[in-house]
Amino acid sequence: MKRYTLSFAAGATYPHPAPDRTARKNHGGLDFDQTYQVWPSRAAMARSVRMQEKRECHFDDWRPLIPLAPGEGY
Repeated sequence: MKRYTLSFAAGATYPHPAPDRTARKNHGGLDFDQTYQVWPSRAAMARSVRMQEKRECHFDDWRPLIPLAPGEGY
């Protein structure tokens, strides 16, 4: 899995290598950088995101660049 960090502005214009398998998370506070991670498959990314949804929401949860379909990740 590849992980990289970009500023909020750079992340909006950066051509992500695999947007369907990429998710981002915020650092929180006054740090506006975002960390991006590319998973080996969309199914693996969807499982990680769905596992986080089973608990209380947190500011540094992974959020996919392309939203998940209703049945994805279960």
